Amino acid sequence: MLTLSLHRSNRRPALGVAAAVAALALGATAAVAQPTVDRQAQIHGGLYELASWTQDGSVWVNAVGSQFAEGAKVIQLDGSTLEQIRAIDVPDARAFGMAINQATGTVYTTNTRDGTMSAIDIETGEVTVISDPNADGTPHLYRIAIDESRNMVYASLAQTPGLVWAVDGSTNTLDRVIDAGGARPTGIVVDAARNRLYVSNIGDDFVSVIDLSNDAIIDRIPTAGSRSTQMAFDPATDRLFVGNQGNHGVTVIDLEEMRAVKFIPTGDQPVGIGFNPVSNQIYTANRAGGTVTVIDAESYEEVAELEIGSNPNTIFVDESTGLVYVSNKAARSPQGQEPTQDPRGDMVTIIRP
Repeated sequence: MLTLSLHRSNRRPALGVAAAVAALALGATAAVAQPTVDRQAQIHGGLYELASWTQDGSVWVNAVGSQFAEGAKVIQLDGSTLEQIRAIDVPDARAFGMAINQATGTVYTTNTRDGTMSAIDIETGEVTVISDPNADGTPHLYRIAIDESRNMVYASLAQTPGLVWAVDGSTNTLDRVIDAGGARPTGIVVDAARNRLYVSNIGDDFVSVIDLSNDAIIDRIPTAGSRSTQMAFDPATDRLFVGNQGNHGVTVIDLEEMRAVKFIPTGDQPVGIGFNPVSNQIYTANRAGGTVTVIDAESYEEVAELEIGSNPNTIFVDESTGLVYVSNKAARSPQGQEPTQDPRGDMVTIIRP
């Protein structure tokens, strides 16, 4: 197991004057701010991924429906109260993955069961379905990353051999399919400054580094993890944080050295992960543990382990507010028992750093 810490403080942004004065005033004994669960709300059946629309502070979440709350929807919530603002029915393209292009006001979803993506205009609610007419079978579309500077949208296909869809955001059509160089790509991150993609492969525990100028795989970085699933990116320090379901921890990858430099234990089965540049913290949604682990991204020490509810699934960090949003999947009733609705599932939680 990796134990080497990452020491590159000279590459971190300097504290502002006000922050530096405050730090001096607090003194060396000041405690690290403790994150807290601010609010929770049960939304709809079959919740999956979420994202926020920074223009109005709303939060969007996918729901594929369940026997207790039928109908596939993409739902807009108030980002402070979690009250529903509107719901867009998507019965023919049930949405699982989600990301929002803040520059164009478009919600993108991966419709895993149908092998398609959707582009939803936030202003009008109009849905455009994106497909690959040359696909062999049903593409297992998983997670989305957006390069707003180039108006390109990328989606991982969790299948072998691994692929990535590249969608032109100006036309909302499939531009090309990229070889991801691994088995079952899941996590996907855009490095716009370098024009690169980083793709985690749950099937072989590597991160593929793809040069988007020619779609060439320029490196494959071992994660030192098991079932490496999702990733978060800190561009200020050139670090990737990779969640590993199999051995319950986060791998820190130094992108200048192209290698793993630290392994941080978390709660059981970290599926979702996010990095908060406002608080300089890493968050993992631990599906089997029912918790969110909060980690200081400087010291790599655990800050908190927050009880969230059943099956924490995905995390989204609103970098404009520093608020962290978590989605929960509902637990299934034990085999042989009458199905009952899970009071701690299908929830959205707000964590305040």
